[in-house]
Amino acid sequence: MKNVIKPLVALVVVIGLALYAYYGVFKNEETRKENALHERNFVRFNLDNIKHFTLARPDSSVVFERGVGRIWNIVEPIETEADGKPLFQLFYILDQTDIISIVEEGPKDLEPYGLKNPPYYMAMEYENGDTDSIFVGSDTPDATMTYVKFASEDRVLAVSNQVSDIITRPLRYFRSRTILNVVDKDINSIEIYRMVDGKEETITVANNGVSWEMSKPWQLPGDQKNIEELTKKLSESTKRVLIDEKPDDLAKYGLDDPSIVVNITLKFGMPDKMLIIGNKLTDPGRTNQWYAKVFGKDLVFTLENTLITLLTRKNVWFIEKQPMQFNRNAIDQIVLETGNNSIQFMKDADGNWSSVSPVDKNMPIEVINSLFAISRFLLINDIYSFQPTDDELATSGLKNPNHKIQFFSNGRLVVEALYGRTITSDRTLTYVTTSLSPIVFMTGSDINSSVNMALNAVFGNE
Repeated sequence: MKNVIKPLVALVVVIGLALYAYYGVFKNEETRKENALHERNFVRFNLDNIKHFTLARPDSSVVFERGVGRIWNIVEPIETEADGKPLFQLFYILDQTDIISIVEEGPKDLEPYGLKNPPYYMAMEYENGDTDSIFVGSDTPDATMTYVKFASEDRVLAVSNQVSDIITRPLRYFRSRTILNVVDKDINSIEIYRMVDGKEETITVANNGVSWEMSKPWQLPGDQKNIEELTKKLSESTKRVLIDEKPDDLAKYGLDDPSIVVNITLKFGMPDKMLIIGNKLTDPGRTNQWYAKVFGKDLVFTLENTLITLLTRKNVWFIEKQPMQFNRNAIDQIVLETGNNSIQFMKDADGNWSSVSPVDKNMPIEVINSLFAISRFLLINDIYSFQPTDDELATSGLKNPNHKIQFFSNGRLVVEALYGRTITSDRTLTYVTTSLSPIVFMTGSDINSSVNMALNAVFGNE
């Protein structure tokens, strides 16, 4: 028994010595190294706790205030939004910078370091009300580092020149270059107020989490591609020329009675943004620009005509252009009524189409594709009437349509399309409505050509 106990005691002693060595020596050494590394960090506080800071400089200081989340605003010398990327770079450099050297503890004279009356500094106010400042002095004699000092510490430090470079950047570096300073994916809804032929018009589209939908002037599915093009343009459009930092008269820019107002709502509780667009410039070389400003901000700037082009699109541009959304593969029967003819097409088990009435005949796939082209893939050019009256139905020729196409699946009517008059002005348009909606649309699709192709295939010579 004694022979067993002695090895066990020895093992316990060895383990104890190992634990002592780890916690008493190695762990303490790791802690010391971590503390030493922490001591090297230039900034030893959470930058996210800053709610207000000033970049002071001899000419004009720049004052920043935190908005919602990580959005920052410039409040002086002008009111505008700050560009997120330069601010991220500022905070990143401060966070990543190490103290290269502690030059002097308790300095009696700050003049040799350019820190007696430093022209540049960053004054910060934290969420808890505490304040501090980073003073930027002169470069070291070898020009590889910069002397700096915290107001809260009585010592002079030497750090990388990156710190002085970013803190002394001019106002224009931090000012947002994009007009709204938003990310396109964060846009929840867009509301456009504009004048059309002397009348006020409102267009409202919103994202339901899956797709875009229009609620004004109609409640219809939105055109996903077009609206995403608009959101991208709203997020990327930049201020072309800075016109006036503190305007005393908006009338000379047409901003007191704007031609277009765009209001957007954003995700994550971020505040709404409103873009106000005034007159078009008449100066030679600038006729493709418009005066604009963001509501609540002083700055007047110009923006390019490309955004205006999207904002002034006809209201039909914002809606889904294919009003008959159904599964083509599920369709096994098509009935075409035109003039005195009623033609029935059937699909067999192998997917081949033929006319079965009034003529039994195999049909080329091109004929069937053409019928789907003016129905399932019909593209809308305009809306004639959202809730048509009897007079409007008569005028459009839809009381007695020229053509009617019905699509069936296993004997069940899926959708029906009625085609009325075809008119020609600067382009050829045909009135059309479907069983899915009372709306009378106008399409530029060549309805008559497709119907004639089907008639020729059924009644023409073999």
